Amino acid sequence: MIAPMKKAVLFLRERDKTQALKILRRLGLVHADPLVGKGDTWENAGSVKTDVELALGILLSYKTKKEPVHLDHEASLELVRDILGAAGSIKESHDSILELRKEMERIRGWGDFDPLLLENLRGKGLDVRMYEVSPKAPVSLPADLPAIRMSADKNALRYIAFPVESGQLPEGLTGINEFIAPKKPLSALKDDEARILATITTLEGRLSEAARSYSSLKTTLVHAEQDLTLETLRTGMEADGPVAWICGWVPSKDAPSLGEAAAKHGWGLLLDDPLDDELPPTKVENNALVRIIAPVFDFLGTVPHYREYDISGMFLLFFTIFFAMIFGDGGYGSLVLFGGIAMVFKLKMTGGKVPDTIRLLLLLSSATVAWGLITGSWFGIDSAILPSFLRNMTVYWIANENPLAGPNIKQLCFIIGAVQLSIAHLKNIRRDIRSLKVVAQLGLLMQVLGMYFLVLNFVLDAVRFPMPLFAIYLIGIGFALNFIFANYEGNIIKSMLSSLANIVSMFLGIVNVFADIVSYIRLWAVGLAGLAISQTVNSMAGPMFGKAVMFAFGVMLLLFGHGLNILLSLLSVVVHGVRLNMLEFSGHLGMEWSGFKYEPFREAAKEEIVA
Repeated sequence: MIAPMKKAVLFLRERDKTQALKILRRLGLVHADPLVGKGDTWENAGSVKTDVELALGILLSYKTKKEPVHLDHEASLELVRDILGAAGSIKESHDSILELRKEMERIRGWGDFDPLLLENLRGKGLDVRMYEVSPKAPVSLPADLPAIRMSADKNALRYIAFPVESGQLPEGLTGINEFIAPKKPLSALKDDEARILATITTLEGRLSEAARSYSSLKTTLVHAEQDLTLETLRTGMEADGPVAWICGWVPSKDAPSLGEAAAKHGWGLLLDDPLDDELPPTKVENNALVRIIAPVFDFLGTVPHYREYDISGMFLLFFTIFFAMIFGDGGYGSLVLFGGIAMVFKLKMTGGKVPDTIRLLLLLSSATVAWGLITGSWFGIDSAILPSFLRNMTVYWIANENPLAGPNIKQLCFIIGAVQLSIAHLKNIRRDIRSLKVVAQLGLLMQVLGMYFLVLNFVLDAVRFPMPLFAIYLIGIGFALNFIFANYEGNIIKSMLSSLANIVSMFLGIVNVFADIVSYIRLWAVGLAGLAISQTVNSMAGPMFGKAVMFAFGVMLLLFGHGLNILLSLLSVVVHGVRLNMLEFSGHLGMEWSGFKYEPFREAAKEEIVA
């Protein structure tokens, strides 16, 4: 459920607001409205947070399995400065190496010579010049120019020339360029490169050593974020003379605790229910079973609007079904299940807490195993050669050995779709029970039920599923009820006129209901694709097991093929299983997922600091 919120306005003494904010942070109940900080202290807190984030990002490339080193806060900040300095020096060094290598490549064709020799000759009146002539150029050096050919390759012909007044190189010749001598010999540039590479190695060694304190820097980042939040609130809150105030939100059940703290510390407190035009943060509260779906919402970054539904329970139920049907193979489900159990044992052995992600994994994999049992799907193996105890556990109506299993599973998909979409409109009926809008929701429910039979008739088999007359009545009457009451705001005539003005959208709504139910066929289609891949891998690898030489290749092919299929199935669950909940189901609920998460101003929990 979505926890009800209270608007809270706290009045503090200006001189005590820093201490008051620290008390509020320990209390951890108030979700403060966004504020903009100001001042040097706030800017410094932001810089510290940014620097720590940069340092952690740098250390990701230098993570080590060596024993960790734990540092206090001040030592961690000093290490951050050292990390940023070392990373900056490494970048500068790499830039220098790029310039060196560019220069070495430019002069490599001339060999290793000392540029000072040219300066000495010029100082004695011998104007020595160096030229490069393109092998593809239609010109060559002038015949009267004294020159010595030094080397040649596919890039250039190289000459040393001794220009005299009568033999100067004419201007405007293409393909002939004067070579500018380097400042250092090639050997000296190579020495510089080796020296810089050694410096980089030393700096990277320092970063590798610093990576041992990665967990300490994570803790420092948490504290830096807390300090920045405190400074943002302290410098951003409004004030008038000796009084400052801060606005925010607190769960209704926690309002008494906030009131007690206010009375104890001498704060003024105003609590009120949110107005219709106000948007409180969303705090979702569920029991331990339903809460395991939270990692999916966190991954998607979706939060319901404060005045929308919490569909966590329904999402978990149908997502479990979708996962099982899309993954579709009891063998794959068993592998994931055993992997999850192994992780649980490892955490229990080390005294760790089993996270909701692993609990969800156990539920989803168990459902997949159950689906494999009733359909007889095990690594794409032909049902005829499965062990008898597995064949005896199948439900023939949807078992792979049944020639009609495909159409039957399609029908099952449409049943699931009709049920889920009907649940959406039943929830809306409950919501609108005190308004005549409830009649429009009843009409939409009738359309869903009628469209289910139309889908069976159109998509599956018109002979097997003839269109019943009552289904046509359901669709027609449902459309009429929705047309009349969809925009009801106290006046039926105005509601009908509004619907008439959007008549195209109203008719498209019927088509959308049809399309949304048909959309559930993806559960069958994606599951069938996974089965086809499994069977293809098996057919390719099967002949290899007849020859000892090819046995290892057959095993590798099975592992690779089925492993790839598992990864594709996981991707399909994200794409299709989530979509049916977030688009089709949520669309019929009227949800926009436009909320933002309740994140109270608080001290970080121990597990957050350690993470």
